Amino acid sequence: MSVTGTARGVDLPPARDLDRRRADVMERLATDRHAWLATGGAPDAHLVPLGCVWDGTHLVMATQERHRTVRNLRGHGFARAALGSPTDVVLIDGPVRIVPYPELPADAPAILAELPVNPSRVPGCVYLFLTPRRVLAWRHRGEIPGRTVMRNGRWLA
Repeated sequence: MSVTGTARGVDLPPARDLDRRRADVMERLATDRHAWLATGGAPDAHLVPLGCVWDGTHLVMATQERHRTVRNLRGHGFARAALGSPTDVVLIDGPVRIVPYPELPADAPAILAELPVNPSRVPGCVYLFLTPRRVLAWRHRGEIPGRTVMRNGRWLA
């Protein structure tokens, strides 16, 4: 195995190239069903775990309309989602559109039914559609310099 260096005596694997990172991010989006969603608002930041699905364009989550997450998004409209683990990080930044169930388009993807808290079944819930504008991905410090895989809504690979 080729090694890029060491971190506290632990050998680090070679950094993935941009194409591999994007493919790994797409795989994670297709399979992960939970994310941490960070929003900002008064008096400070807010971080919650939410069920999620990838509809091919958006990371879609759902939560109660009355929760602080929704209040923060109505005030600021921007969030960061974190997927993975400390040794396989994916961060997604972007604007979030709040969609009440009655306003969901008729052609909404069927995958939305996989959300554990689903506005179609749980009264008072809304969908949260996060549109990626920036995506970062890394597995170790050797991948930090090339961590940006999407900028301004465009994949770099």
